[in-house]
Amino acid sequence: MRCTGIIDEPVAPGGADNLGIEIHSKSLAKFIDVSQTPLTIGVQGEWGSGKTSLLNSVFHDFEQKQNVKQIWINSWEYSLLSSPEEALLKIINRIIDELLACDQGYERGSRIKEGVNQIFKGALRISASMALGLEAGQVAKELMETGDKDIASLRAQLSDLIESVAQRQTNPFTKFVVYVDDLDRIEPKNAVAVLELLKNIFSLPRCIFMLAIDYQVVVKGLEHKFGKQTAANEWEFRAFFDKIIQLPFMMPMGQYDIGQYVTQLLIEIKFVADNDFDKNVVKDAILRTIGGNPRSIKRLINSLSLIALFSDTKRELGLSVSEPDQDNEIDATQKKLLLFALLCIQIAYPQIYSLLIREPDFTSWDDEFAFLETEKAEEKDKETFDRDLAIVSKAEYCDEDWEQSLFRICYIRPRLRSRFRDISLFLNFIKTELFRDNLSELGSVIAEILDETSVTNVTSTDAPTQDKKRFTRTIYNGLDEWTSKLRAEGFSEQTIAKTLNIHEIITPHSDEAVFSETGGCTYYFNSKKISALTIRSKKKPIIEVRFLKDARRDYRLPKIKGITTAHVRRFDPEKPTTVAFANFYCLNMPPDAIDDSAIRNALRQLARENLEHVSAYPEKIYPGSAAIRKELETNGEVALQRFNKELSDEYTYSFQSRD
Repeated sequence: MRCTGIIDEPVAPGGADNLGIEIHSKSLAKFIDVSQTPLTIGVQGEWGSGKTSLLNSVFHDFEQKQNVKQIWINSWEYSLLSSPEEALLKIINRIIDELLACDQGYERGSRIKEGVNQIFKGALRISASMALGLEAGQVAKELMETGDKDIASLRAQLSDLIESVAQRQTNPFTKFVVYVDDLDRIEPKNAVAVLELLKNIFSLPRCIFMLAIDYQVVVKGLEHKFGKQTAANEWEFRAFFDKIIQLPFMMPMGQYDIGQYVTQLLIEIKFVADNDFDKNVVKDAILRTIGGNPRSIKRLINSLSLIALFSDTKRELGLSVSEPDQDNEIDATQKKLLLFALLCIQIAYPQIYSLLIREPDFTSWDDEFAFLETEKAEEKDKETFDRDLAIVSKAEYCDEDWEQSLFRICYIRPRLRSRFRDISLFLNFIKTELFRDNLSELGSVIAEILDETSVTNVTSTDAPTQDKKRFTRTIYNGLDEWTSKLRAEGFSEQTIAKTLNIHEIITPHSDEAVFSETGGCTYYFNSKKISALTIRSKKKPIIEVRFLKDARRDYRLPKIKGITTAHVRRFDPEKPTTVAFANFYCLNMPPDAIDDSAIRNALRQLARENLEHVSAYPEKIYPGSAAIRKELETNGEVALQRFNKELSDEYTYSFQSRD
């Protein structure tokens, strides 16, 4: 059974440390253990960055120390179903009640409670105004400005209580640690009010406060005092924060073991098995997209879990959206990695995700595509834009047409403009790592995966999503329709004519030719794919011909003058389970190469031998991806050495045409 998702909860005290923050929590615990008091520690970090998990870890470290009294306050819980001022008073009362529970002296407890009630008379006096929406900040102001003597008296009584508890032999507590969590989940002005009251009432010897709060929440909570933060008044915000916080601690998101954390979650939901994904690849993908925020990562993992269950259910019910393209032989693990990558884009860059839905083959994006999105808004200040484009075009991640189209699209959105480099490098990762040897499949495979991810997409419109079924294999009605489509795509008449010349050479050596949108022309014998013909790139077109590897040549690559020969494969000796199209090799040539009679004769002979091989020795056809993976699992190092040799581009023979 799959795990159906990851709950968005902090790591429990003593829980597994997959983020790698243990060194930080233990260091904080040691600091607290030896530090002088009073002390307030501000644990800073954006929402979802793991502040509660860190506090839990410190709490767990002190659970074994009998001399430390720990008090946990969840400010968010106290704010539920309460007015801001009521929540404020409840938090103060809870801390005092926890301190009083350490002492058995009835008289002392009664005096402190009486002092608390006296102080809160100010709040009771103005309680009639609560219905008018009096804010917690005003309550705090009333308490501190009108009850200075009472607050000082209460602080003295609490200090006396703590010292008495610490010195009593029957009571082990010598230090008190108070955790105040989720301050950044309440109204910023109310959070600031809590900070002020905590500072004024609980600045006590033997007491340490750990406050989980984002500094930006403090900034927002102080805007009513100092106005919007600017370079000129920034020191006022910082001075307030420094007055309350003696030790700021920033959540070490940059040091999280993101690769380990995400991989462990993927294994937990059974999306992958151990070692399916390279942890460094996972880390780079996360950091270039959604970042290291654990809450965002959990959202990603839950989306993957839902999509996997959705696919499982379709298979169980015998449902299929459409017939998948059988020519898309991308390895299953690679497809999972692509799904993972596209969901990262969906969450981090929804605008880019929408563009991929419109045109999945992002390598075909051009200025015309960009203008449909931007309406040339980037050229409003054309001189500045042209200068910026000229500068960025010198980088390797913006030297292709599609990358410059992407730059135009990102340019009009400040957030995307600042992340353009990451977006471009991430798309290049998809292109070069997942489709290095089968770039022609990129658009159709991405379209197939996008259809799966649509169930987790969040859009700003209620318009129904159109099910374009872009991944369905579109079969053309013969040669004429295929050539018409090539013209419509912008291929020159010369390139099309040269391609048809090759088609005429290969056709006699098959019993069926099928023309499709994604596969070009695919040739079959006895319903088995034996060769293929397609064109890559419009600017510098390359004609690609694929044949099955020949057992009679020991599966070596033929060396032919004027033609580039390569294995159509993905094979990494460090991770050999990623293989695709292992049983084919490809011949790549510029269109004019077919004018060479020697090349025409070579293609004719190779096509003939290809058919002879399939007809006479069907059992000797080179194994495909699944068979290779199975043999690697069965025969280990022996199989690895074999495939390292046979899938090497250096494993060749000199081809001599007999025609």
